[in-house]
Amino acid sequence: MPARRIALATLAVLILLLGSGIGAGVWKGGWQPAPKLALDLEGGTQIILQAQSRDGSTIDADAMEQARQIMSQRVNAMGVAETEITVQGGTNIVIDVPGQLDQETSDAIRQTAAMSFRPVLGAVAPEGTGEGAASDGGGASDGGGAASDSGGASDSGGETSEAPAADPSQHRFDGLPGSDPSMAPPTPPAEGELPYPAWSMEWMTPEVQSELMSADCVDPRAQQEKVSEAPADEPVVSCAPDGSAKYLLGPEVVAGSAIKNASVGSDVTPTGQATGYYVVNMSFSDQGSKSFGDMTTALYGGQGASDAFAIVLDGLVISAPQVQAPSTGGEAQISGNFSQDDAGQLADQLRFGALPLEFEVASEQQVSSTLGADQLELGLIAGLIGLALVVLYAFAQYRLLALVTTSSLLIMGALTYATLTVLSNIPDIGYRLSLAGVVGLIVAIAFTADSFIVYFERVRDEIRDGRGIAAAVDHGWDRAKRTILASDAVNIIAAVVLYVLSTGGVRGFAFVLGLTTLLDLVIVFLFTHPLLQVLVRTRFFGKGHPMSGLDPARLGREVPAYAGRGRVRSVGERGGRRSGDDEDEVREPLAVRRARLEREAAERAEAGTDGDGDGGTTAQDGTSTDGAGDDTEEQSR
Repeated sequence: MPARRIALATLAVLILLLGSGIGAGVWKGGWQPAPKLALDLEGGTQIILQAQSRDGSTIDADAMEQARQIMSQRVNAMGVAETEITVQGGTNIVIDVPGQLDQETSDAIRQTAAMSFRPVLGAVAPEGTGEGAASDGGGASDGGGAASDSGGASDSGGETSEAPAADPSQHRFDGLPGSDPSMAPPTPPAEGELPYPAWSMEWMTPEVQSELMSADCVDPRAQQEKVSEAPADEPVVSCAPDGSAKYLLGPEVVAGSAIKNASVGSDVTPTGQATGYYVVNMSFSDQGSKSFGDMTTALYGGQGASDAFAIVLDGLVISAPQVQAPSTGGEAQISGNFSQDDAGQLADQLRFGALPLEFEVASEQQVSSTLGADQLELGLIAGLIGLALVVLYAFAQYRLLALVTTSSLLIMGALTYATLTVLSNIPDIGYRLSLAGVVGLIVAIAFTADSFIVYFERVRDEIRDGRGIAAAVDHGWDRAKRTILASDAVNIIAAVVLYVLSTGGVRGFAFVLGLTTLLDLVIVFLFTHPLLQVLVRTRFFGKGHPMSGLDPARLGREVPAYAGRGRVRSVGERGGRRSGDDEDEVREPLAVRRARLEREAAERAEAGTDGDGDGGTTAQDGTSTDGAGDDTEEQSR
């Protein structure tokens, strides 16, 4: 199959896949058949959070900016695009979410309590009836350690057993290479801080045990607020997010703000073979590393009420791994039956969960679009006007060759619309079209038209140089594609840099610019060039019809042809006259002249004309020249 047919078939399949995917999503997946609009075009929800310092100190600008960045990362990690998060008044963070605010995003925004690490003193059934003996909540390990998801505790080789993935008590904390389980016991708490270590059984007083039995974790939200407001130096009763377990936790040992980073990695056996599961790696600051090492060393050595610690976020236990080895290097690993999504979610919670301040919701209200449908309509009208002007110019410059330009722009528009629609409906991406994005679409018309102009002009240059039309298309493409690739590469680099360094609406413009530049390459390679290859094989375009835009005469090409009686005309002549300067003669090429002389000699021989002994001949007009004189005359012409 010719390459042009393969290219056109590939583009057809791509359009079919996008169209069928959108159709199936609208029919069964609740998708919208059009790109979602951003806050400036659709409106949305505005939430104002008021900051409060945990220790009552003055709230400084650096702490507010850090909180804004963490909150922005938390929301963006959920795929909520075009969300605006700003600091106002020194103590308020204003969050503008486009469209209807879903429950998951609302929970993430309101999740403003700090993260903490506490030892697990015991765990019971969530109903709080007292049935079932208390059990350890899981485990923790050394900075070199790993913890496994609720898929069950696993040995250091990374093997795990099947278990419900929602139970944080089944996470495991294993020692990493270099961990030293035989290290000295931790230094006792400084005098005046705690009466005894946070993991000691001494905290399990009758009052605390009574509170553990009476607490109800069937509805975790009922207990969540109590835990969030509990002092850091007292034990608390906390629940698993899904209500599957209830934990008695000792005082806070490490604050979530001590986490420097958290990431996802592959789980491997001691021999380096992948287990098919994923792990969460985390690292601590210097002070956090020491406190965490003290706790894991004590739990590993059996000095605690259990061998587990809990990671508490917003009053709920998101993980309670069992310690498999102590942590002394400031790094730790949680392993188990984690899927990639589960590990990524826990890593995000560890990385973005700790805020330097506490926040409460001051207000929540619906806001109308700042620009609205009128501005969107005007923007689309501007785009249509620009498109119409490009099409009119193309017809004026390239005649019916502009049909290639017009059809390419239409295919480009359809692909862009379908791509933005798909990106808008994918939850992890959640793209929304803003007015800046509409501007990017309008600018894309110029970039796309520029690619066509470069290609067409290269083809026309080849025709002017004397190539046939079909050959000119192929040779012109070889020259044009390098220029197109270089131009689009510059656009993509500019779009990436602009997207990385900018914020807000400018990022929306950069995203659309980069996307349309990539689609421009798809259109030029899979549609424009193959379509022109097909057209030049038709008589209308292949023979250079005056309205085709590829007519050699209109392009000024001068390929001489014999016109009779010792003169020649160019291909541009009509009715025996040349286009341009009608009176000027064109020098007759040597090969054409020789062929003419041979033909004239043969015609005279057939007519019975006689020549002299010198090889001279008598011309039809009665004049006589010898062979040398004839050559001299022809050369002088």
